[in-house]
Amino acid sequence: MKTPALFLTALALLAAVPFVQAQTDAAQVTAAQKVSFSDPQLQQFADAYRSIVILSREYAPKVKAATDIEEAEALNREAQGKMVDAIKKSGLSKELYQQIATSLKSDPALVERINKMLQQGQPQQ
Repeated sequence: MKTPALFLTALALLAAVPFVQAQTDAAQVTAAQKVSFSDPQLQQFADAYRSIVILSREYAPKVKAATDIEEAEALNREAQGKMVDAIKKSGLSKELYQQIATSLKSDPALVERINKMLQQGQPQQ
């Protein structure tokens, strides 16, 4: 039996904006404020994001090839654990990573800064 598209979608979302959780008043307050992040924090985010994309590319075919839901869930848990480890290894907390990722939704200048860091940090393939 092929893995339902739900797991592939969940993995793809994990790569796009990992670990962003539904937040109520706290998210609205944060969105109303212009949050400032240092260049070192943004570089750590870019490093973690790059690792997460690599992990996503590694795990997507494995999840797709899973023979049942239990196997797909186990692979997703494994991938999520490695993604959290990648965030910690970059020097960020999961919470700060989430905060930066959430800020990207409403701050085009921040997106541009991180994109530049991603381009500088990785050779063209």
